[in-house]
Amino acid sequence: MRTELVGQEKNIVTLKLEFDPDEFAKALKKTLGELAKQVNIPGFRKGHAPRNVLEMRFGREALYNETLEKLVPENLRQIIDDYDLEPLETPELRVSEEIKEDQVVKCELIFEVRPEIELPEIENLEIEKVITSVSDSDVDKLINRILIQNSQVQPVERAIQDGDLVDVELTIRVLNDDGSDAEDEKQIRKAPTKEKISLSDDTVRAQVRAALIGHGKNDTVEAVFDVEEGHPDTELAGKKLKYIMKIENVSEYVKPELNADFYKKLFNDDTITTDEAFRTRLHNDIFDELSEQHENDIRNRAIAMVSEQAKLEIPEKLILRQIQAMRRDDQEWAKQSNVDLNTAYGLNTKEGREGYAKLLRTRAESSVRDVLVMDEVAKKYDVQVESEDLTEEFKKRAKRFRMTEPEIANFYYKNKEQLNRLMDELRYEKVADTLVKNMKIKEVSELSVPDHDHEHNHEEN
Repeated sequence: MRTELVGQEKNIVTLKLEFDPDEFAKALKKTLGELAKQVNIPGFRKGHAPRNVLEMRFGREALYNETLEKLVPENLRQIIDDYDLEPLETPELRVSEEIKEDQVVKCELIFEVRPEIELPEIENLEIEKVITSVSDSDVDKLINRILIQNSQVQPVERAIQDGDLVDVELTIRVLNDDGSDAEDEKQIRKAPTKEKISLSDDTVRAQVRAALIGHGKNDTVEAVFDVEEGHPDTELAGKKLKYIMKIENVSEYVKPELNADFYKKLFNDDTITTDEAFRTRLHNDIFDELSEQHENDIRNRAIAMVSEQAKLEIPEKLILRQIQAMRRDDQEWAKQSNVDLNTAYGLNTKEGREGYAKLLRTRAESSVRDVLVMDEVAKKYDVQVESEDLTEEFKKRAKRFRMTEPEIANFYYKNKEQLNRLMDELRYEKVADTLVKNMKIKEVSELSVPDHDHEHNHEEN
């Protein structure tokens, strides 16, 4: 076999292959022998049908193509190594001219390979890292949450106080900017709903809290406020709302006493017997959780920063493939959640369908871009998942799931798909850690406000 590079455009590479007549004849004989064993032809013992009979059954051109389709894969690994290719999928085989057994057989292989990627100067990039700190106020808030979670709820006949639990009948109205009812808006949550509002939760909106405090059972109060654009409930995001709350019941939390018995029940630990030890344990727990959050955050921002600044052209096939995968995931989520996908994404109108398709493409482009850039970073710094990385992860997961390390290892080694997913996660973390390690780190108490949206609004280069 002889090969020659005959074309390269963007991420498409075309190679010409030539097989000598003797090489092709040997492969054709093998193809005929395999076909003869696979089919039953009346009048002939299985495996003994002559060539002319097989040609009548399958056609000479089909036999030639079958032979090439067996010849090429046998040499594919060598071709990829010789030309240092990184194919994205199995190459397309094209026969360039009529095959004649007494002449050189010519064909072409068309590879779709990874696009060229120009990474930014990673060592010159600066990224902010939040210094992990825990205040006495943070500990106090956690103690309050723990007490609330372990409290008894007791109804009271008095005006609402801060920290109470309030049962309300809630009606939500959409308002115009001037505060009048939005007549042209579709009715949102038209029917009142029964809700519990815990004023011990510091995420309760100030307007709602102020409206309730001082009022009592059977009172009806109102709170007006603007919902932020990024609110997870897309029906309410960016709207001016009015909460109409009819107070049905008021309860107070009867909190447990902080003592050694409570600490033992909470932590299953006999060593925590004093208030100081309790606060120290919570301080350390908060610190560990925040540290992990900050590490994950800086990893994600490092990937986003390098991905945004990298120069590449994303192959359309990869985007379309990712769109299909994301669409399947959305459909599966809708099925498991018993949610109608059309309603969830506002697909009842043409505009809704087009909006979802646009969103899906944006997500797919961002995802593919990140993966390609991460692969390039991994290649640049020779990032690989080693056996010790896997062993260390097994230790962590064994502790998390309260299993032995052999049990965890056995689970993953018996589930190839799960093992491959875990390897991808570990590789992602190692690539991100490598980026952070090679960037300039600026320690800050809180992150700067970005100048633009970092949700991957990439310009193709």
